Amino acid sequence: MDKGYQSYERFTVGDKRGLVEIIELYSDSLAAFINGFVHNESTAEDLMQETYLELIKKEHHFKGESQFKTWLFKIARNKAIDHIRKHRRVIPVDETFVFCIEEGEAPEGLLIAAERNRAVREAMAQINPLYAQVLYLSFFEDMSNAEVSLVIGKSKRQVEMLIYRAKESLKKYLEKEGFEYE
Repeated sequence: MDKGYQSYERFTVGDKRGLVEIIELYSDSLAAFINGFVHNESTAEDLMQETYLELIKKEHHFKGESQFKTWLFKIARNKAIDHIRKHRRVIPVDETFVFCIEEGEAPEGLLIAAERNRAVREAMAQINPLYAQVLYLSFFEDMSNAEVSLVIGKSKRQVEMLIYRAKESLKKYLEKEGFEYE
C-alpha cells in the first residue's frame, strides 16, 4: 500500500494531517506535471490547488483500483485539460525536466548536463504533447504503463506504443539538432 493512500485513508476518517502529508508528498511533481500542459507556473499552482479541492470533495471515492498517485494525477490531468479547453489554446509541453547530477561532478560535467537538460526541454516542447505526457509520467514520475494508461485514458497496449513512438520522436528531434543519442 502506497504512502499517499495511507495518508488519504487517515484524511477520510478526519485526520487533517493526512491531507497535509498528501500535499507535501505530491505538490512538486503534480505542479510540474500540470505545468507541462499549461506552461504557466501560476496557473499550474492554481490547478494543483483545484486538484486538491477535488480530492477533498471526492472524499471516500478513491476505490483502490490503482495507485493513489495515479488517481491523483488523473484528476490533475482532467483539471489541466478542462482549463485548456476553457481557454482554447494549444499549449506546448513542460520545460521542467531536469536530469540528476552526481554530487562532486566536475564543472565540465555540469555544463554537459545543463546542455542536455536544455536540449531535452526543447525537444519535449516540440514533440507531440501526448508523447511528452507519457514520457513524463513513465520516466519522471516512475509510473508503470498500467498507471499511465489510467491517467491518460488509453489502454496499456496503446501506452506501450505511445512510449515507443515518443522515444523515437524525441530521438529524431535530438539527432536533427545535432545531439548525439546514447
